[in-house]
Amino acid sequence: MKFKFRLVFFHSEPGFFRIDKKSIGYNIASDISITIEPRDANTLIEAKQYHIESSGFNSEEEARKCGEKIRNHLRLLNCHFHLGLTIPFTDGFASKANAALKEEHRKNGVELIDTIIGLLVYPDEQKYVEFAVFSELDIFREDPYYLLKSIKEIWSNNYKFDDCTNEILEILNISVREKSPKLKFLTAYLAMEQIIKREMRTEYAQELIKDFIKMTNASEISNNEKKSLTNALSQLKRESFRSAFISFARRITFPTTILNMPVVKFAKECVKIRNKIAHNVSTDKLPELENYAKNLIKMSLGIIWSENNLPELSLYLPGHKLELKKLEFKFL
Repeated sequence: MKFKFRLVFFHSEPGFFRIDKKSIGYNIASDISITIEPRDANTLIEAKQYHIESSGFNSEEEARKCGEKIRNHLRLLNCHFHLGLTIPFTDGFASKANAALKEEHRKNGVELIDTIIGLLVYPDEQKYVEFAVFSELDIFREDPYYLLKSIKEIWSNNYKFDDCTNEILEILNISVREKSPKLKFLTAYLAMEQIIKREMRTEYAQELIKDFIKMTNASEISNNEKKSLTNALSQLKRESFRSAFISFARRITFPTTILNMPVVKFAKECVKIRNKIAHNVSTDKLPELENYAKNLIKMSLGIIWSENNLPELSLYLPGHKLELKKLEFKFL
């Protein structure tokens, strides 16, 4: 039995491939030929979703190895050229065909594969067909004038910030426009790190750290190790950001809860999430990541408002409307 792979990836705007064809083939090595196909449109130039596939592999392991290699190369080039592609690192399925539909096709010798996320390896037989669902929703505010009304509402206020606060606001602006929940959270967390000041440790603790630094300098380890250790020890003269953040959270009297948990617990959870991301824990295992990010942004703005004695904002924000622009079922 032969095997093939299919690797799915996306772009936020149509036309990443400026090729007005239904698909293209390309030889990336003497023995590897790939096909790139549009998933949500008839031609590549119209599409925002694509997949790369290749067939004829002697084993499932061989097909997966090639698919993973293409994914890794694609991710590296995405960073190098700033392509703006989304290349899923985790694999699985999105929309699923119901059991009855699969069974009906199975009677006719067809095996339906659910809508793919990331990489999938499967037998290289004509009977395997992907059942893919594509939808496009337009989400917008009910009142198109709400932003202008908000400008008018706060026009009498003259907001002037120092350079540090302006830098924090720039970080928050980056955060709110991030589409990735992980990056939205990390930039919001970075803003909080800039806002909350870390206090110096007690004099006794600082003296201990100085003694450790002296011991390090007097040791027989290499100069590079000495420099690295003394720099790390010097950083300990101030409390950790975790301690500073939790101490700050304990002083907050309003609100008393964030995301239905005490403010202190929210701060602790944010630190845990940041550490999990730093240790490459899959974001699929991090619940409500975007909600954490939004509340960190809200907390950051609240601190800025409080520290600058700014008048409380009461702005008009209309509800959302949804408009289904596209709902399409395809067999790929």
